Amino acid sequence: MTTQMNDKEKHDLKKELRNFFGDGFFAWQFSTEGEKQAWEERQYNEEKYWGGFSRQPLDTAAYVLPDWAIGPFEKYAGNPIFAPDPNGWDCGHFGGGVHNGSVLQKNGRLYYIYRGEFPIPDEPRFESRRKAGFGYLCDVGVAVSDDGVHFTRVAGPVLRGAEDWMYSFEDVNCVEHEGRFYMFLNRWDWLHINDPSRCGTYLAVSDDLITWEHKGLVFPNARRIHRNGMVVQDPYNRAVRDARGRFVMYINDRLIAYSDDLLHWESKDLDSVWPGGECSVAIAHYHPGNVDHLVLFTGGNHTGHFYAEGEVLFSLKDPERPLDWLPRPVLAAEVSIPYEDGYAAEPPHKPVSYWRDTVFICGMTLYNGKWYAYYGGCEYYTCLATAKTQAGLVG
Repeated sequence: MTTQMNDKEKHDLKKELRNFFGDGFFAWQFSTEGEKQAWEERQYNEEKYWGGFSRQPLDTAAYVLPDWAIGPFEKYAGNPIFAPDPNGWDCGHFGGGVHNGSVLQKNGRLYYIYRGEFPIPDEPRFESRRKAGFGYLCDVGVAVSDDGVHFTRVAGPVLRGAEDWMYSFEDVNCVEHEGRFYMFLNRWDWLHINDPSRCGTYLAVSDDLITWEHKGLVFPNARRIHRNGMVVQDPYNRAVRDARGRFVMYINDRLIAYSDDLLHWESKDLDSVWPGGECSVAIAHYHPGNVDHLVLFTGGNHTGHFYAEGEVLFSLKDPERPLDWLPRPVLAAEVSIPYEDGYAAEPPHKPVSYWRDTVFICGMTLYNGKWYAYYGGCEYYTCLATAKTQAGLVG
């Protein structure tokens, strides 16, 4: 796939991405009577959800992933592997469950740091938020596994203190550095969704993955919302520095940030552009033949899918310039799979979410010699997909 575009193609792509990202908060996050309409709209549609990719014909049956790409992915036959707990804080609601989590390895076990959703409490202090069109909140839970498939809840909600009652904490990205764990996620205040001093990329840190210390908004003085901050990590989820010794964070809508310590960040707008939607996860030091390869996974409108996973190639020598991207997603929802198309996993497969045709990866790690990617199925379940690694990859 070539990344060479003329000025008009770049302008058209930037316009399409601007329409997708808007002001940082997506209109479809509202909990309103429009859920039925959303259910009907979120289906495969090449006219609405092409995502700015080339429309040149592609023989998908004969297409082979380039050497730099991670994949192909195989969906686990026993999906979903994690579901809302009807009796727990993360009980879910129509349109949201347990998903968009990050994965870390510690002492031979996998820790899943996930987004859990619940109906907004029926209390007077939440009335203004319900009137604003929001019927849910999110917090973060922790589950552990000895095999990467079966997870047991051990903590949660881990961020909701007395002073945080009004916030929703969503879409987790975790990295480890020198024995400490850094959790980046999105914080929202439903009454101030366009205010960067209250909403955007948020940071908490931990030494044990159970107790988390709030550090606050990462970009409190930003002029626009900084959402989905994804820190570049290696296959074992350790933070990676670029060729200039900086930690790198990709942020939605063509933003990038750098840090010397993972705590203090400076962001900037990028001149470069690529298709593919939201930042999902960023992996480096994965390719035995090129130590500078860096892959950014993206989730969003993709060649007809409402939300599917793509890949963009960068280099640690220049994290700001895309070198290549895949013309088709490496992971996409299938209408034949109920829990990827808005239906319950269990018969009689009643509707549980209006997020049809939607998958999104936030967590990925190298485990037992394979890539383990944890993706949200219709924003309600957590599912697993695996892929082989490049020959010669070691820790």
